[in-house]
Amino acid sequence: MKLLNIQLLGDFRAVDHRGNMMSIGSPRLKALFVYLALRLENGGSFPELAELMFGSDSAHAGDFVGELRYALRSIPDDLVRVSGESVSFDPDRVHVDAHDFEVLAARTAINSTREAAEIYTGNLLDGYVSGLPRFDEWLRDERLRFWREAVGVFSRLLAAQIKAGWWERAVETAGRLLSLDPSQEIVHRTLMRLQLEQGRPDAALRRYQECSDILHRQFGTLPSSETERVHDEILAALKTAPAPRELLRNPLDGPTLVLLVEDDAVSSALMEGFLNEAGYEVVSVADGADALIEVGRRQFDLLVLDINIPTLDGLRLFEIMIQKGIDTPAVFITGVAGPEAEARSLEMGAADFLRKPIRKEVLLPRIRAILQHRHRIQRPRRSNGD
Repeated sequence: MKLLNIQLLGDFRAVDHRGNMMSIGSPRLKALFVYLALRLENGGSFPELAELMFGSDSAHAGDFVGELRYALRSIPDDLVRVSGESVSFDPDRVHVDAHDFEVLAARTAINSTREAAEIYTGNLLDGYVSGLPRFDEWLRDERLRFWREAVGVFSRLLAAQIKAGWWERAVETAGRLLSLDPSQEIVHRTLMRLQLEQGRPDAALRRYQECSDILHRQFGTLPSSETERVHDEILAALKTAPAPRELLRNPLDGPTLVLLVEDDAVSSALMEGFLNEAGYEVVSVADGADALIEVGRRQFDLLVLDINIPTLDGLRLFEIMIQKGIDTPAVFITGVAGPEAEARSLEMGAADFLRKPIRKEVLLPRIRAILQHRHRIQRPRRSNGD
């Protein structure tokens, strides 16, 4: 059982299993907490800690070993393990968000990457300074190491979301990546293209202007020729941008058939109403097996699948479709919290993922963007076939 939860990503927090915040007034005791939390698996030695706190040449370094031992009296015995000159938190009783992040960031699976991104809510102890020079220098190096890992995590997640066509999620991830490093021109450019895919050239133009300002202010340079080409695309798109209401409408000239798979009657009726109003033809079923029959009976342009449905859940249904060579894009929806279902959907190649409650202003623009993108891909194929 975890008796203490320590948050190091963003602001420092130490909360016991009852939900009570732990008050740590002494700067040295807080530094000790931080050090042991960041070295959850290995801990450290009293001499190492004394050197970090006072420096190896300090006359007080030896005395500080005794001070550290005294400080440990403020921490419950069942949280700390002391063996000779070594000290550590008990990893079975202490949970540290930064430790979870490191473990997940080291894995390549998209589910782990997604969870690592969820955990990284801010840079390591952002803005925290202990006032102990050696310790603060060590912490700056640790903060930089975590920052680099976070950039890698968000970059991998962004690439996976772009590959899957999850424009909305990719925009969010690109934004978080830029909050870590605003100087990445390639990420600014990626975000511009994503906003164009969403039919938001006005937002893409604002992103270009921000990118241009940062490059000029920080590096005294202009945007690259590739970024300027995207800028030209943005200006061209602004001339033909649809009215706001049109973003909710069916973008295709012909009929568009959507299979809605949802066993909750209220949610099903609500989404069917949204889709019908936007000009889509809708077939509604409440069971995964019935959905599989419908997919075999006719060709759909899009599937909207609840994950938790009877007989065959949405993920299993989509898996069977892939095995049968049916490449109809699918949008998954769920009311279940947590990143697992979203990561699994992304791994399988779903077109998008939404959480309940479903809102019209969220659902319809995403469906419109998916269908527009699919139409652009299919049109050259049809032309080549002719």
